[in-house]
Amino acid sequence: MGLLMVGLAVDFTGGVKPDEDGHDEAEGAVQNDAQTAEPSLDGNPLGEAIVGSDGGEILAGGENADDIAGLGGDDQIGGYAGDDTLVGGAGADAVRGDAGDDVIAGDAGNDTLMGGEGADTLSGGAGDDMLAGWEGDDVLSGGEGADSLVGGGGTDALIGGAGDDALEGGPGDDTLVGGLGQDTLMGGAGHDVLNGAERELDGTDTDQHDFLNGGAGNDTITAGQGDWANGGTGADSFLLHDWLSAGSGPATIEDYTAAEDQLVILYDPAIHPVPDVTVEPDPEDDKAVRVMIDGVVIARVLGDPDLTADQIELVAEDEVHAA
Repeated sequence: MGLLMVGLAVDFTGGVKPDEDGHDEAEGAVQNDAQTAEPSLDGNPLGEAIVGSDGGEILAGGENADDIAGLGGDDQIGGYAGDDTLVGGAGADAVRGDAGDDVIAGDAGNDTLMGGEGADTLSGGAGDDMLAGWEGDDVLSGGEGADSLVGGGGTDALIGGAGDDALEGGPGDDTLVGGLGQDTLMGGAGHDVLNGAERELDGTDTDQHDFLNGGAGNDTITAGQGDWANGGTGADSFLLHDWLSAGSGPATIEDYTAAEDQLVILYDPAIHPVPDVTVEPDPEDDKAVRVMIDGVVIARVLGDPDLTADQIELVAEDEVHAA
């Protein structure tokens, strides 16, 4: 059966005894004023159900699927083997899933979440969190706050959420979505998908200016208003929307090469029935050009690009939705 632990700091080496200050130190069995429990705290082979308290604790599962909740305090939680569900609760928690396909939530506080091996799902919640998927195909969601997300090996999905986030995909074909805030997205190796645009119902991009770098590989980058996009090495595709406007700052594409890269504009036929795309020299930079749709500047392309209007692909949004 599962083991319930309340208010104990556990290091899984022996029994629980008071130290010189009267605090509990865990050494293998649970001891308090009411009773002594004998089962090993390294994890029941059938899986653990462990609940902490409002204090800071060390909680660990076993070799099978565990359910562990830290509640309050700055907790250290380890799931180890098995498909675990781990929740840090309030406080600045450090949670590691290790082997298995784990579900890990930091909840409130500035948390550190590590997936380990397996296909893990990590959610930071409120606070400035650090999430690392490591091996496997992981899903990382930062939530509110200035979060740092690292995918690691595998095909990962990283979602920054609200706040100024830093996302790094690492090896593999990853998907990175910045969300609200001024975000930095680094695809790394692999054919990655990066999205810095956040469109509101009124058609405006309320997201702040993001930095998007695809890294090595053939990447697809969607740039929002005021975003700075660099595809890195490889044949990259840069996607722009017709609702980008010069008033909020056009997107900037740093490394477009006509011989290998692609520039695509997604447009709404109801707004632009017959879109007129033009490319003209940038009056502020003699080595840059401006991309315009129906007279509105939506992007600047740097580096003295050999870009003409007929090289830009137009795709209607309803065609994308129908695909």
